Amino acid sequence: MDSLTHIVLGAAIGEVALGKKIGNKAILWGALISTIPDLDVFLSPLLNPVNALFFHRGVSHSLLAAIFLIPAIGFILSKIEKRHSIDLKTWILFTSLPLLSHIFIDCFNTYGTGIFEPFNSLRVAYDSMAIIDIFFMIPLLTFTIAVFFIPFQKRQRRTFAWVCLSISSVFFLFSIINKEIITKRAIKQLESQNINYSRIITTPAPLTNFIWAVVAENEAGYNFGYIGNFDKIESIKFRFIPRNSELLGQFMDRKEIIDLIRFSKGFYNVEKDSLGSLWLHDLRYVGLDLENQKSYVFSFEIKENKGRLVVTRSHPNRNINLKTIKSYFENLFTN
Repeated sequence: MDSLTHIVLGAAIGEVALGKKIGNKAILWGALISTIPDLDVFLSPLLNPVNALFFHRGVSHSLLAAIFLIPAIGFILSKIEKRHSIDLKTWILFTSLPLLSHIFIDCFNTYGTGIFEPFNSLRVAYDSMAIIDIFFMIPLLTFTIAVFFIPFQKRQRRTFAWVCLSISSVFFLFSIINKEIITKRAIKQLESQNINYSRIITTPAPLTNFIWAVVAENEAGYNFGYIGNFDKIESIKFRFIPRNSELLGQFMDRKEIIDLIRFSKGFYNVEKDSLGSLWLHDLRYVGLDLENQKSYVFSFEIKENKGRLVVTRSHPNRNINLKTIKSYFENLFTN
C-alpha cells in the first residue's frame, strides 16, 4: 500500500493497543513503526533500476527483519517511555502489530513482497488491492484524524479506532472475495469470445477495487482488457498485445533481462521506438488513463554501451489530472 495508508493504519492500531495508557503518543508511535519497512526507498536510488525493483519490499519487508526489528524497537520505546511503567513485553507486542500489519497487507498488492528473503527470492503477491485505494484509505484517515482530537480518557477514542479498523478489515476481505469474482467473470468472457490462454492475471486499477485489468497470456502475447464491478454490459473489449520477446535477441540471457521478466512474472511486452531503443513494459500495472494504451507504470529502456547492458527506468506515465480522474470515475459507473 501507499505510505499514507500505512501511516493511518498504524496510527489506528496504536490507539487500540495503547491509546488508553499513553494517549496520542500511541497514535504517533503506531504511525511511525508502520512506516519503517518502507524506509528502503531512501536507499533504492543508490542502486541500478533492476536491483532497486527487488530491494524495495525486499529484506526490509521480510519476516527475518521483523524478528530483529520488533524486539529492538520495543526495547527502545520502553526506554523512551519509561515513565509510563509499561513493561518490555507490552512494548514488543505493541511494536509487532503495526510492523507485521504493514508486511502482511503489502502481500496483497501486485508489486509483491519478499517476506522470505534472504533465504528465498519469492515475491508474495495476491493482486487483490491497488497500491492506492481511496475506498480503503479515506475511512482510515477520517477516523484516525477524529481520534487524534478526542481526549484520550474518553471511550469514544477506542470506539472510533475500532470502527476504523473494522471498516478496513471488511474492505480488505471484500477485495479478496472480489478478486475471485472478477477472475471468474474474466475467464467466462475469454471462453465466450473463444480466446485461448495459458495464464491469466487480474489486477485492480489505481484508486479503487472496482475496476480491474485482465491480462490473458498465450504463446504469442496477451489479450488485455478492463472489467468493472458496475459494468452494465457484460463484455470485455480485449486488445492483443504481442510479447515481441524476439526483439531482445542476444540480451535475452543477460541477468538484467531475466530479472526484469521475473519481476513482471512473465507478463511483459517489448517494443522498439522510433529512435531504435528497446523498451520492456510490465503489463500488470496500468495508469489512471484507461483509454491510453501507452500508459505504462513500469517501463525500462534497454541499451548496450561498450558491451555493457544499460537498463534505465522511465518515469511512470500515470496521467493524473482532472480530465483523466473524471474519465476514470465515469468509466467506473457508466460502462
